[in-house]
Amino acid sequence: MRLFFRNTYFGWLVVAGCVLVSFGVAGGQFSFGIFLKPMTEEFGWSRGSLSLAFALTFMIAGLLRPVAGYLADRYSAKTAVLSGVTVMGVILLLIPFINSLAQLYALFAIMSIGITLGTGPILTKIVSGWFHTRRGLTLGLVSGAGSLGALILVPAASLFLVLFDWKEAYWFLALLLLLVVLPAGYLLIRNRPQDMGLEPYGASEGGQASSSARSEAEKLLGRDATFREALRTSLFVRLTMGYFV
Repeated sequence: MRLFFRNTYFGWLVVAGCVLVSFGVAGGQFSFGIFLKPMTEEFGWSRGSLSLAFALTFMIAGLLRPVAGYLADRYSAKTAVLSGVTVMGVILLLIPFINSLAQLYALFAIMSIGITLGTGPILTKIVSGWFHTRRGLTLGLVSGAGSLGALILVPAASLFLVLFDWKEAYWFLALLLLLVVLPAGYLLIRNRPQDMGLEPYGASEGGQASSSARSEAEKLLGRDATFREALRTSLFVRLTMGYFV
């Protein structure tokens, strides 16, 4: 197995890239609330109308997740993720130039595409492809990075808002995505270890698993499972029920 920097498996750098993407996109997404008061005061819109724009963004992003999964399977997961970061960064850059509620709704609807591509299923697909073992840890790092992004970027954007204006706060988030997260993601993220002549982390340890677990894992780890195959696995059922809980 080829290593990067002697003893560092390249998959950990892929995880680092995915962590940065999750950090930036989720942090920007959850910063919306701090803009509610200054934007209503400047444009005279009601809080309800502005809150609806935020709510529609979350709703559309959720509805588009199956489409994001299809694009990641059909094309390049890395390209999809970086496209999401680009879309969100550009839209955040444009929001300060709006002068009507209709323009805000249109930009937020487009930004929901970026949020969908830059979070959740596609990052999960990339990390899962690199790690057969330590998968819980790596996915946890990527998932936790989103919460950390909200924890850090919301106060940071608030500081820009207090020191300057809400427009500068949006530009801060936009430039963070376009000048930091996007280049880092481009350099670090790779679709599959096989593209670099590597094996997934822990692929050679499959013999230690129990026969029943190994039988099911072969369907999901050895290759992409079809939708019908996934429905018949206990792993799919457990994950699905976990979301409902």
